[in-house]
Amino acid sequence: MAPIDPQAVYRDRRSGHTPVGFIIGVAACSLAALAALAVIAAQGALPAGIGLTLALLPIPALISGVLYLDRLEPEPPGLLVLVFLWGAAMAGLIGLVGTAAGHELITTPTLRADGFHSASGLAVIGVAILEETLKGAALVGLLLLRPQEVDGTSDGLVYGSMVGLGFALIENIYYYTQADHYGIFNGVATTFLLRGVLAPVCQALFSSLIGAGMAYAVTTRRGRGWWAVGVGWIAAVALHALWNNALAAGVLRTVLAYVILAVVLALLLVAVYLDRRYMITLIIRYLPQYESAGYVRAADISMLSSLRDRRQARQWARLHGGLGGLRDMAEFQLAATELGLLHRRSDRRLVDDQAFADRRTELLSGMRSVTLTFLSRLNDPPRPPWAAHGPSCFRPGPRRGTPRTPAPPQSPSAPLPRIGETGPSSGAAPSAPDAPSTSSDQPSATPEP
Repeated sequence: MAPIDPQAVYRDRRSGHTPVGFIIGVAACSLAALAALAVIAAQGALPAGIGLTLALLPIPALISGVLYLDRLEPEPPGLLVLVFLWGAAMAGLIGLVGTAAGHELITTPTLRADGFHSASGLAVIGVAILEETLKGAALVGLLLLRPQEVDGTSDGLVYGSMVGLGFALIENIYYYTQADHYGIFNGVATTFLLRGVLAPVCQALFSSLIGAGMAYAVTTRRGRGWWAVGVGWIAAVALHALWNNALAAGVLRTVLAYVILAVVLALLLVAVYLDRRYMITLIIRYLPQYESAGYVRAADISMLSSLRDRRQARQWARLHGGLGGLRDMAEFQLAATELGLLHRRSDRRLVDDQAFADRRTELLSGMRSVTLTFLSRLNDPPRPPWAAHGPSCFRPGPRRGTPRTPAPPQSPSAPLPRIGETGPSSGAAPSAPDAPSTSSDQPSATPEP
């Protein structure tokens, strides 16, 4: 049979070409953000430079925090960049419209020499509606165009946070540039204290609520979860309006607003934790059926169900296999996680049987491929730390003869062919490619327990 492509498991994420729509989207968002920056710079290079520097300071740390929450099943970097740029572009467009209309800023209450200027209730709510609608458009687009990339609450919160951080970056540049008119200490320093870190966190929090609704809609039967997107949008607008009003209402109301926002943030973090535990439950529930066919071992399933053990496995792979070994281990872990999520989609009838079988074969082929690729890097792989007393796919035992013929795993679709078996010629899901034969000086492709 044809050799296995080591990157087959990531056909959607690491295809040989970049989609034209993605290129157009990145280019358009980048141009909008750059146009806003050019307008700001035209008003004064020094204030623009100060504003850009201060606005950038918290962003890397906050993005790192978001990605830290996304460790179990990382999202495609390209999509994360796109939604971040979308948020930046929307903030830039709002600023450009405000400049063209004769206003310094169309956003939350503007800073004056004596503090934040009070704003009418209509303006506070209207700004919240405008900003959350523009940010939420990216998440709705993701729901319509790439629903397969959203597997749970964590994914929705990650995408929502990224679009909010992009929005906050450009918005804060506008604020710092405006505050420069009132001096470094009374203007810029005060704005940094009030907005430097809190504003990006708040913007990410607001759009995360829309992302949570989007995630519910994706993981519910088609057409039945759209109401959750509307609920998330209403919650985001309400909290955003509360924050806007508090900034212009005095210290006591501002503190109360931040207490409420902190409670909401804590609830979202709890939701991320529960979603992560649920994904681990899916791995424990569904992957054992592939153990008899040799795609995964019990020790490997135990490793996959612990973030600490996953990290230790990547470190072990990096130590013994270099950067290539690290990549192989990361791809194995991601494919195994996506396999559990695929089973959940099938259970909820979010994917038909044929699509399930095709994707399952692709994921299993990828798991098998990266395992063999890792083993080919080493003459005698050391025993993995997570499999000290048993076999692992990353250190198979010696052949003792003809391997057993395992029974195919149970699934809601066509039966999965066993390793080394081509399967029926028609009427079944595409079979996983055979593992290459081994010689006396090469580890066995089909480990014997």
